[in-house]
Amino acid sequence: MPEHPTGTKPKNGEAGPTDTASGTVEALQVLFGENFRLARIKAGLTQQEIEAQTGLKQAYVSQIERGKLNPTLASMVALAGVVRKDVRALLKPSMHVKPK
Repeated sequence: MPEHPTGTKPKNGEAGPTDTASGTVEALQVLFGENFRLARIKAGLTQQEIEAQTGLKQAYVSQIERGKLNPTLASMVALAGVVRKDVRALLKPSMHVKPK
């Protein structure tokens, strides 16, 4: 089991630093994928059109949209550019929150 920065091992059920970081990464990749999908649909683009414009395979785009892959920063910039969004906007929770 990984040690805490203090050199002690986490107690049973306690998250170590890598557990917290990996949870954050997973949450951000899901969030990016959901927001990108919404932006793509709003822009009237198909995954095939995204592939044609970015060179990223349709299957790869699909997995990103489903939060299954952790895209590189270069891929995120390319995808954001096609839907005319800033990468930071695609990482914000507010895009997929429906108004009350």
